[in-house]
Amino acid sequence: MDHDPRCCARIDDDSTDHTTDPATPAPTGGDHTLDRAEQIEQLAQIDWVEAQTELDRCDGYVVLAVDPQTGEVDAHGPFPGLDAVEIADDMRVTLDREGLEDVVVRVVRWHQDRTGDSAA
Repeated sequence: MDHDPRCCARIDDDSTDHTTDPATPAPTGGDHTLDRAEQIEQLAQIDWVEAQTELDRCDGYVVLAVDPQTGEVDAHGPFPGLDAVEIADDMRVTLDREGLEDVVVRVVRWHQDRTGDSAA
């Protein structure tokens, strides 16, 4: 399976250098919330046509939640394109409200097995 680092969608504040691997978790700690005006400004800068094109290059998306304290990983999905981003954002808001700011939420591409082979 090919690894395309451009496929990971960050839904939390990414204060890291954009030349690094997007699968690397953003630093935790500090205030990762944006005020409403900053969120609107960021959304206005997104090229939605290009974003949709990128989203269409796989079979769907899975929302991953990784707890660094326990090592537990939960996968939710698959979901179609922007639905996965919305679900991940809702999950991030819920986790933050519950005081679980250290849990990492990511959207990753999902490729359906087309060969008929299974790992089992």
